Amino acid sequence: MAKRRSTSEEGDASIANISRTRRAQLVAEFEGELGIDYKARAKAEEAERRWIARKTFIVWTIAVMFFAIACQKLWIMGNDVDVPFSDINPVRSIFGE
Repeated sequence: MAKRRSTSEEGDASIANISRTRRAQLVAEFEGELGIDYKARAKAEEAERRWIARKTFIVWTIAVMFFAIACQKLWIMGNDVDVPFSDINPVRSIFGE
């Protein structure tokens, strides 16, 4: 009588012994059979990362500009008074009298 082999132990061991390159090839073949274009997916992910980097740059640039404008306005308001912190009126300084 033939002995039944344990497929789970051998299956796990064989998957663990496959090189990364071969594993990537198998995944690409499997995705190809399913109709998944891994190159298009990789391009889309790269485009998404670039878009996130651009958005981050734009937001930080605008934030730094607003901060610089606020600092300049405070500095000008501070120079307009004779005694520091005695006559600061932001509404009058911004819109005039």
